[in-house]
Amino acid sequence: MGVVEELEEDQDICSLPTCQKAAETKCTACRKVYYCCKACQKKHWKEHKIECKSLPYKIGQSPEVGRFLEATRDVKKGEVLWTEAPLVVGPVAVTPPVCLQCYAPANGSYLCRKSGWPVCGPKCEKKIEHNPEVVIPHQTEGRFEIEDYQDHCYVYACVGPIRVLLMQKTAPKKYKKILALESHIKLRKGTEAYAKAQENVIDVMKKTLGVMVFEVLYPTIDFSDETIQEIVGIFETNSIEIRLQQSEINGLYEIGSMMEHSCVPNVRMSFDDKFNMTITAGRDISKGEHFSIMYSHSLWGTQARRQHLFETKKFWCFCPRCKDATEFGTDFSSIIREGKVLRPTDPMDNEASWVSADGETSVQGYQVAAEMQHIGQTLAVLQMDGTVENYEDFLATNGKMLHPNHYHMLTAKHSLLQMLGRSEGCLIQDMPMDMLERKEHLCREVIALCEKLDPAMVRLQIYTGSSLFELHLPLLQYGKRKWETGELPTEDFRKTLYEPRDILKRAQDILKEETNEKLPEGQLRIQINETLSQLEEFMKTLGCEDL
Repeated sequence: MGVVEELEEDQDICSLPTCQKAAETKCTACRKVYYCCKACQKKHWKEHKIECKSLPYKIGQSPEVGRFLEATRDVKKGEVLWTEAPLVVGPVAVTPPVCLQCYAPANGSYLCRKSGWPVCGPKCEKKIEHNPEVVIPHQTEGRFEIEDYQDHCYVYACVGPIRVLLMQKTAPKKYKKILALESHIKLRKGTEAYAKAQENVIDVMKKTLGVMVFEVLYPTIDFSDETIQEIVGIFETNSIEIRLQQSEINGLYEIGSMMEHSCVPNVRMSFDDKFNMTITAGRDISKGEHFSIMYSHSLWGTQARRQHLFETKKFWCFCPRCKDATEFGTDFSSIIREGKVLRPTDPMDNEASWVSADGETSVQGYQVAAEMQHIGQTLAVLQMDGTVENYEDFLATNGKMLHPNHYHMLTAKHSLLQMLGRSEGCLIQDMPMDMLERKEHLCREVIALCEKLDPAMVRLQIYTGSSLFELHLPLLQYGKRKWETGELPTEDFRKTLYEPRDILKRAQDILKEETNEKLPEGQLRIQINETLSQLEEFMKTLGCEDL
């Protein structure tokens, strides 16, 4: 029976060429070079500062946000800032059963023979045979059991921590880098999240792996509850969400995980097939600005976003979008009562009253939160197997209580516009004109709202790109139907093709960096590219110019 092998890691040595002693201290600005002492760092600065100052970021720290990345110079929109490999990746804590190699959904038809984890088949099983979550159960004669393949499974919460724990032996340098990230361990103690980590991670791991056997096999590994809680806290606080085509995983990054949160982020993230992360400026960024990403959900309202951030990341957001009761004039969270628009009197207080402009109509903040949770649950059920008619009913019913731009309304509209023209009994070629116009209107509505919320297109590019892709369909149908019946001369029909062509080009540009075909953005990019190519070929056969 094999054991997890200790890997030979290069020892970090002092970057001063005349020294070469073992070193553990990094340059705090770039975190790329090591020094054994301050004297060596001072001697090497004249040479190192050229490389250090050429980086677009430096690492700062403050009591309010902890460590952050600050722009060292003006940055132009679209500039690639850096690329880095993950320290570790793993499935999100509560996920439907997935293969631990490719993270595709798993149905239990093939199980890893060493550990019991579901995998896609022998090929994926072979690739994970040296993973800690496979080797250790095999050594300790334990098995991870999946009880229900139709539901979310808490057992996957163990995978990331196991992978990190074994780094104490297999990759100590990476382990130190991970432990250097914030865990909020003191704030987490006594919370529901802390109790869940004890029950779903620590207790499950120790029961499955066997504490006594584990400690005999790996006497140098700290397997204490406190260490596991710290690792869980690091994942909860710092992990970067990576949405795949059919599942989600989390990654920890030495530099990228230091980016602070903003509901108006200024950089974009893209991932290759090995989950190397590339950071690109989403807009022009001035020297001294902090690089920011979004830790929460762009398509949630302020009340929901802030509560989620506090519960999961232990801070309240005070970004410009959260402070604005209208969310940049979109009324993305606003509700309707007695025909009046109600907004929070203080968006920074989740308990504040929601009041109409004339002050005559109001609702308590806790009531709004409860109503939004109920509507959200209804929408979640609808998204499982709702029909076009169900969505139209949802919009009609909730349109009396929610602003047309409300985030629940946007989610329903986006789902509906995708169904129109693609669902059974409602295919694009069979849709009557009024339904084509409905699809066009929904597409334009969603696109306009996303552009206001996320003008840099760093978070909502998938929503905007997919809405643009759907928009080209009714526009193409309008002219095509008249041309095929002889109502529209070919010369005039040619003119109608440029708008859907240009819309596809715009969608293509928004998603041009999404090259990972495992991600939904990558799949959408392929679909857009193929559709655009087909449309341009068709336009050529009609004699269209300027292609």
